[in-house]
Amino acid sequence: MRAALDAPDLYGPMAYWPWWVLGALILTAIAIVYAGLWIFGRPRGILEPPPPPPKKVDVRSVKQKYLDLVDEVASEHGEGELDPRELSQRLSLVLRFFAHEASGIEAEVMTLEDMRHAQVPLVPGAVERYYPSSFMRKAKADPDEAIEMARRVVATWA
Repeated sequence: MRAALDAPDLYGPMAYWPWWVLGALILTAIAIVYAGLWIFGRPRGILEPPPPPPKKVDVRSVKQKYLDLVDEVASEHGEGELDPRELSQRLSLVLRFFAHEASGIEAEVMTLEDMRHAQVPLVPGAVERYYPSSFMRKAKADPDEAIEMARRVVATWA
């Protein structure tokens, strides 16, 4: 038993002109090309902004500022406000900030090894001399020698 459908408004799939298929293929091709260009046209890796241009540093005024700071630390020590351990810690910090302002290297957050690898001139040697008295309970370093070393590092910076 075969049922015959007599429906004059039904047409087979190929009865329409295939423009819609051609349009869909073109839109799909455009989408694929756009997606491919977007995915493969981007730079690889993490993008980092270019470093800021180096600013001109007036080394003479920076030296004077830090020589004054060393003198201030020396006077605090002379007045008895700083023991030899605190003196070494403060001078180490002053020299680190001096190296940062004079060269742009972030020496104030570096370890001694980091400063050596960054090739910070003069400061690692002085900071190394301050290390034993900075970390020992009873500092054995000569305070006058430590102050003079800090002055020498700042004064001889090129």
